[in-house]
Formats: sequence, C-alpha cells, structure tokens
Amino acid sequence: MIIMPFPTRSDGISGRKATVETRKLKIGISVWSFTPNTGGLQAHAQLLCHYLKLRGHDVTVITRSATRIPKAGDYLFANEPPNPISVHGIPVSPLRISKMWKPVLWTILKTAARKQTAPMAARLYEMISARPARNAFSGYDLIHHIGHATALMGFASSQAADFHGVPFLVQPTAHPYIFGDSALDFRLYRKADRLLVHTRYEHTFFRAKGINCPIDVVGNGIEDRSDGQSGRFQSKYAIKGPIILYLGRKTADKGYLLMIEAFNLLRIRNPTAILVCMGPASSETKVKQVTGVLQFDYVTEDEKHDALAACTCLCVPSEGESFGLVYMEAGRYRKPVIGRNLPVLRELLGNKQAALLLGDSDDGKNTVKLEAAELAEGISKLINNPAFARNIGEACRRVSDSFLWPNVVQRFETAYLKAIESHRPVNWKNYPVLTW
Repeated sequence: MIIMPFPTRSDGISGRKATVETRKLKIGISVWSFTPNTGGLQAHAQLLCHYLKLRGHDVTVITRSATRIPKAGDYLFANEPPNPISVHGIPVSPLRISKMWKPVLWTILKTAARKQTAPMAARLYEMISARPARNAFSGYDLIHHIGHATALMGFASSQAADFHGVPFLVQPTAHPYIFGDSALDFRLYRKADRLLVHTRYEHTFFRAKGINCPIDVVGNGIEDRSDGQSGRFQSKYAIKGPIILYLGRKTADKGYLLMIEAFNLLRIRNPTAILVCMGPASSETKVKQVTGVLQFDYVTEDEKHDALAACTCLCVPSEGESFGLVYMEAGRYRKPVIGRNLPVLRELLGNKQAALLLGDSDDGKNTVKLEAAELAEGISKLINNPAFARNIGEACRRVSDSFLWPNVVQRFETAYLKAIESHRPVNWKNYPVLTW
C-alpha cells in the first residue's frame, strides 16, 4: 500500500500539528543549467530540491552547467569538472560529453534552432549523450526534468529514464503560444510519463494539443518571506516618493520597454514617482537612462526583499507567464500588483481581485494588447487610491498562502508517488517511511 502525503503545517484553528507519513525517494532533477542566482526556473529548481530534502528525500541535480552561467554554445561544448559539486547545499552531478563528439556538437548547434532540422539535432544529442546520461542518472527512483526542449537536456534525461526503467516527469515551464510549445518541445513532452504544470490553463492547453499522459497541476512555490526592510532601501537610495517596482529580465517580452514608456507618461502627473528596475538586460535590449529610474542588474535576495517591502506597487507587464512568481512574492508583503490580463494571471489572481490586470486579451492566442497610456493610468490609480491598492494587496496576500513551499512541495511529492506506482509494480517495503 502506498501512503500518500498530506499537509504538514499546523492547523490554523486548533494549532495542532498534523502527523504525516510518506516514502523516502531518490530523485534525479534534470535541468539544463543549475545557476540559481540567475532566477527563473533555476531558482525554482533550487528551492524545490531544498524543500524535498527537508521532507527527507535524497535529491541530486544532473545538469550541464553549475559553476558558470552558460553563454551561446556553452550548453553544448563546455563541460563541468568531474569533481563533486554542491550548489546551495544541493549535490550536483555534471552531465559531461566527450570532446570526441565536437564535430557532431557543431552539427547540433547549427541544426537545433531550425524547425526542419531540430528533430535530427535531438536524435544526435540523444546518441552522443546516451552513455554519460545513463551513468549520471543511475540509481534514481524517478527523473524529473524542469524546462522545455531548450538546450536538449531533456532528451538525454528521457533516454536515461527509459534505460533504467524509471518514470520520466517533465515540468514544461511553458508560455503557451509564446514559447515552450514548438514541435521540438512537444517531441520532448510526449516522452514524459507525467507532466507537472503550474495552472489549469496549462493543463487544458496540453490536453488540447494531444498530450495524453497524466497531467498534475502542482502550481509553483514561494518562500514565506516578508522580512524586507523598506526603510533600509529608501534610505540607501534616498527615495521619498512612491516606488513602482519592476522585477525581471530587461527584455521587450517581459514588458521592460513598455514599462519605461509608461513611466515617462506617469511622471507628468506624478513627478515624485520612482521606478526601480531589477534584473539583467539582454544583449538585444538597451537599458534606458531615464530621470526617476533606478537601474539594477543582479541583486541579492535581501535587497530584492527590501525593494518589495518599500514599493508602492509591483508592475511587470510581461507578454507571457507560466505562473507569475514575482506577483506572489509581492503578495507576501500585501503589495498590489499590476500585469497584463493573461489567462494564467486571471486564473491565479484576477478572478480573486488580487491584481490589477490590464489590456485587451486574446485568450485564443494567449496575448494581451496593452498600451503605455493604459499602463500609466493603472499605476496612477494605485498610487492615488490607497484604499483600492490596499484591498488588492490584501487579496494578493491571501492567494499567495496557497503557494508557500511547504504546501506546494507536497503536490510534487504526490505526483512522484503516483508516477512510480503507475510505472511498475512497487514493493513499498523497500522504501523507508518518513514521519513528521
């Protein structure tokens, strides 16, 4: 009999602690690069591993990159050293590809980005990575790949799962109709025994696209942090006016250029407003030097949380989201958030009046047309109407409660156990029982 997990947090009414039993698993996490300080899915992978370890599981990350941030063709050509690696206390096993395959790797580099030749690139990568992947992924109860087909890592992981006879789970982190839904991506998803998705919108999307394996809606996790110091941030940068916070890569698709344009309009009526932009810029994006804008590249988690505590509102008008983690992080501080009226954000926040979602939505294409003037008007509405802003912030806080990591990690755990049980007959006596 399989013993399924249930919540471990204390009962909010009685204060009693739940008793929980589950099975200790050995989990191989596959991700193309494991550099959590760059944020995104890599930070998610790090926190997932951390909370799985807290639950008593044995977790290792298998990746191509952990000690450096890959650039250009590094994901194909650069190998990590063979010595043991640990990142944030999580053991890392590098997937190393022999230099003898360099001519084939050049072929893969030239063909992977083209729709017509991408399947050939995937097959070649499976061929040259087969032996190292089998070695790297040996001994696990399951393999969980985080990401889509970018960098081809998932194809190596899938081959290893087949070889070892263990379940292969894929967490796509896709933005439907924007990225993560190419023919090559679906080639990877169809290899999965189970998909782990963030929202019901994603679930419906993948079903409509013909994915027939079980799909679990697991959400995404945030840490229960609201310890940022607003005064420290304001004092450090001599800020006195309302603060609009932009958190994310400085790229057009994340809404950075639109944000700058909207802020210029906002300053006409709110000259004391300050825009704080935190995140790295891509090579294609020119960082705008604008009056009233503070530009940051990578920042520490503490500085990010100080900014969240200090801001009047968070505004990230991204063109696509798989979940919208930064909105939930702002919710822990009861901050009102602004985004595009995307189906995912509507499902998570908008339907609960927990965000100000703007723009003309085309749900069939997962796109939202948003003009700078409308965005500026929305920000102004929050700045000049404290009661309205407070109500949104309180609702955002309530929504974020459901996505704290101690709750979310159990959804992953349940999906793992179901995948193992359905993949092959299991003698659960061989799995030690974990009790809380």
